[in-house]
Amino acid sequence: MRYNAAMNMQTTNQTAQQIEILESVKRYKNIKINAFAGTGKTTTLRLVAQKYEHHKILYLAFNSAIKNEASTLFPNNTSVKTTHGLAYAAIKKYTKIDLSSLVNYRAIDISKTFEISYNEAIGALKIFENFCNNTKDEITQEDTEHKTAKKMFDQMLIGVLKPNHSFYLKYYYLLLSKEQIPQFSYDILMLDEAQDTNDVTLGIFQALNAKTKIYVGDKHQQIYSFRGSKNALDKMPCDKELYLSQSFRFNKEIAHFANTLLSNFKNEEVNIETTENKDTTITTQGYVSRTNAQLISIISSRINNKEPFVTVRDPNEIFTLTIEVYYLLNYQKDKIQRNRFLKEFYNEEDVTEYANEVEDYELKSALKVAKEYQERIFEFKQIADKFFKAWQNRSLNNFDKRLNEILFLTTAHTAKGLEWDKVFIADDFNDFADLIVDLGCDSLETFQKQMYTLSNQELLDEFNLFYVAMTRAKKQLVKESENFHYLMAKNIKKLVNTRISEAIENLKTINSTKKVRLSKMQTEDKQQIKAQKNISEGKLKNSGLKWVLEDKIKLKSMFKKNHNIGVIASKLERSTGAILGELFKSEIITKEEQLHLSRLLKNNHRNVNKKSLTQEQAF
Repeated sequence: MRYNAAMNMQTTNQTAQQIEILESVKRYKNIKINAFAGTGKTTTLRLVAQKYEHHKILYLAFNSAIKNEASTLFPNNTSVKTTHGLAYAAIKKYTKIDLSSLVNYRAIDISKTFEISYNEAIGALKIFENFCNNTKDEITQEDTEHKTAKKMFDQMLIGVLKPNHSFYLKYYYLLLSKEQIPQFSYDILMLDEAQDTNDVTLGIFQALNAKTKIYVGDKHQQIYSFRGSKNALDKMPCDKELYLSQSFRFNKEIAHFANTLLSNFKNEEVNIETTENKDTTITTQGYVSRTNAQLISIISSRINNKEPFVTVRDPNEIFTLTIEVYYLLNYQKDKIQRNRFLKEFYNEEDVTEYANEVEDYELKSALKVAKEYQERIFEFKQIADKFFKAWQNRSLNNFDKRLNEILFLTTAHTAKGLEWDKVFIADDFNDFADLIVDLGCDSLETFQKQMYTLSNQELLDEFNLFYVAMTRAKKQLVKESENFHYLMAKNIKKLVNTRISEAIENLKTINSTKKVRLSKMQTEDKQQIKAQKNISEGKLKNSGLKWVLEDKIKLKSMFKKNHNIGVIASKLERSTGAILGELFKSEIITKEEQLHLSRLLKNNHRNVNKKSLTQEQAF
């Protein structure tokens, strides 16, 4: 359900920022546009295409989904393509490279093909991808990993090794930059989602012939560093820098959460502005997770409750890895087709060791889900397929008439460009405090000071991923993620620093010769470590632990039944402050009610419960 609210704006309702952008096209050669979530960047680019209707324009979309949508929106003077599509067509037309069969290589494939160790194969793959994603002409170092990466590229070039997407994009850049391949000339060249553009794509953008170049994006939505993307908004030179900060998507409450995240964890000084929308009608609902495994858990719940759902992506993309892990665990390796690297493992212990070694979080999650649901996974996928196809054919089967019942399921990476009235933010996103510790910082203040010199952009992307997830909501957020405790805190620095200190102490209890990254650990492992440490120090067992769904349900039930807050805290082995904090985050009580109950507890009132809220509140 890809839909852009800003597309509803009429040309006559242009904002002052949009008018400035339209006028700047006449005067500047390189224009940079910083566009926050929901601010109508695609609409603005369409306005440029409409205003300059006699110009020849190329619009480079980030992916096929955005390209397909934009193709129906832009006027005839605009060619809409992805960079990969541009490269694919040119390589196919002007070279003898066979692109009919593209392969997604894993470390185990490279290890077997070139007869090197796992670790060497992991290194070679990283070097190969890095080379394909940058603008260097060749790989020069002579160690095993670099030589293997060079062999990979050379063998793809001569057809000995099947190519992949990274290869033909890099080859197109090399030919284009050396003027060894024909190209068209354009009046205006537009690059969308520039924050997720890698160096080779930037090189292509710069090598293409155009009188005026416009690159637009939101640096806070950069979420593909693991693929080698670089923030073009920071890297490319420009004659004019402009902003789109008026969001047409969400209300002031959601804007507040977004601004709180960006100001505290991204050092952003410009606020997202929005207009007050009094319409609170909820028609569409989305669920945004960090992992596919979490989506499968929600699918299980929806099926058990006989509630409709639609996956944004084809269910095959969500289930294939988990299903093939199931095949491995059940000695049916002959059925493994897509993730052929799994065939090299003998048992669960082997694949677990591999997943830990290469820090493959998706593989770890798939293993967990395959073990938990067993053969029910096939039932889940079958039902997911039916709902997915029903939504595709909704105009024929009236499935769209049930729109208010449907929950749309997606990971945050797939959610870009999407929006719903009500959005559930899953609890599988990385904890902000854990990320700061993994980045080597011991406080929020240190993190803020060192942010621009920190080298691990993949970890920084996790903050962006949460921002992307939140800003899919138009009217209401359901705050299942623990990170909302930070965003709702009265003193955010104090809470974050407390959690950072706890995380550092927990790391010290892990007896490991290998450096452990909190953001790569399974939630259950972290919970167990914290619980053991709490017990050894005489603290409440669950003090500071992430709230699991089971405990959330127990809390809600006991509170509604008027159980004493102290009794609830004792049963859930948490402090009364933690109980009130979770009740507030879950919107069971308001901030005023939280303060009222907290004061009653501090004044040693004997029976503080839900009924206490109906008593006179003396503030």
